[in-house]
Amino acid sequence: MVFKNYLLNKVVLLGIFCVQILFAQIPKNMEDFKKLPKSIAKDYYIYRYLNEKNISSDQAKKLFVQAKRINRKLFYSFAKKMNDPGFKKVSKCLRLNTAQLLKKDSECIAIGLSIYDIFSLDKNTLKKLNTNLANYKDLNSILKISTSSDIFSSALKDKNIFIKIFNHIGSINRKKLFNKLISKNNINQLSTIYGFNKSIEIILTQRELKNLQKSILNIDATSNLTSKSLFFLGLNALEFNKKDLALKYFNKAFNKAYYRFDKDKILFWEYLASTDENFLKSLKSSFDINIYTIFANEKYSTKFDNIISPQIRNKKINYDIENPFLWGSLLHKIKDKNSSALEEISKKFKHSNTIGQYTFIKERAEKYKKHYFPMPFYDLLENYKQKRISLILAIARQESRFIPASISTSYALGMMQFMPFLARATAKQKKLKNFDLDDMFKPKVAYSFANSHLNYLSRHLKNPLFIAYAYNGGIGYVRRLLKSGKFFKKGKYEPYLSMELISYPESRKYGKKVLANYIIYMQLFGKKITLSKLIAKM
Repeated sequence: MVFKNYLLNKVVLLGIFCVQILFAQIPKNMEDFKKLPKSIAKDYYIYRYLNEKNISSDQAKKLFVQAKRINRKLFYSFAKKMNDPGFKKVSKCLRLNTAQLLKKDSECIAIGLSIYDIFSLDKNTLKKLNTNLANYKDLNSILKISTSSDIFSSALKDKNIFIKIFNHIGSINRKKLFNKLISKNNINQLSTIYGFNKSIEIILTQRELKNLQKSILNIDATSNLTSKSLFFLGLNALEFNKKDLALKYFNKAFNKAYYRFDKDKILFWEYLASTDENFLKSLKSSFDINIYTIFANEKYSTKFDNIISPQIRNKKINYDIENPFLWGSLLHKIKDKNSSALEEISKKFKHSNTIGQYTFIKERAEKYKKHYFPMPFYDLLENYKQKRISLILAIARQESRFIPASISTSYALGMMQFMPFLARATAKQKKLKNFDLDDMFKPKVAYSFANSHLNYLSRHLKNPLFIAYAYNGGIGYVRRLLKSGKFFKKGKYEPYLSMELISYPESRKYGKKVLANYIIYMQLFGKKITLSKLIAKM
């Protein structure tokens, strides 16, 4: 049996390196695409091919069936190339502004008219639309409510419609039309509908919805909401100084939580709400590394014993780290492997140019109980200041786990996950000639571009948390966030409460992850930095 497993692992390893020969070529023509399996990488190159080549409608149709995931970018690109009336109409109607849309036929209006658009129109226009769109049942129901003298009460008669409108109406009209008290019976009926989970998040993160925040205090703590929603209800109860109710919500949220990060977050807030050190002790014993466990370790003056920063100096392996198809193939091959097989595979990547692949596989093999903080391609960072090096590494670890050929579903590229528009703008700023987006898969380019972008962000923002928010959600978002006066102000649970309630869900989690990475990297470099000091400077 041992010999059989040994042979099996050898076959797996052989397959990984043989695939390099099969998929070494980035697709340049239609025949190349045929040879490639469906993947995000293939979708990205199809997207580029559609926009960079003069191809026929038939060629576009052949590429369409080869795509794995049609996002909006890819859809519009196909619509531009394919001689398909349906595609072209949907694409055109979705892109029209409201004034342009209202001049089109009812089918086009039904395609392009959003709930946000509806509640920005005057009553007379809405009445005409209500007649013209009578055959579109769902849209017609919303239009009827929009012309009501009491939109809030009319919407509440159909709980599903209420949630649908509330979640998509936009912050201004949400505050104007929906910030009202809801009875205990109605709020508990709403809480049984899955879409209300999103509503709870909106109610908490749109800080001015005070009447709704008061209403959701009446949601039964045994409600069948998600862990995330129950956690938000706990935060809401704390804001109303109802600590016992908050702890009930947190306890229910903890029991439902799946990921260790989420469990640690809830333990942290149970401690803040109760000051019961048993929660803090449980947090300190967690195997995960995040701002919550960092907080606990700082309180007890203890250190993590599961952080590994491998210094790998083995010669470079003959593996094309800049080929996204190779990375996709490796991901596919390790997907269902057990720990033993993963350990064997990881050994083949224990080389200076494949540290990212090595640590990615090792963490999976060890079921994420050990945490790797590598410093790949460090020679490319040596001229930067220590804080900048730590921030770049912190972001790269979160963005791509140091995989040079990473491509996201939104086509962010490389270790630092630059969007194509930002990559091109940065290349122009650097006055680079013959820049190609594939250059973002080169570690040298990825680090250099990230440093340039961080130079810009750092001129406007100082704290690494805010810089991380801006790297993910854009500097405009962070400026609006800070100028609003609703976040990061003085208060009993600040700045932690604001960190849980900023409006962009992705940036909310991203910022906390990068901040934790930053602290660990700074400490690995021997710098005396703590979460408490960084928090105090906000």
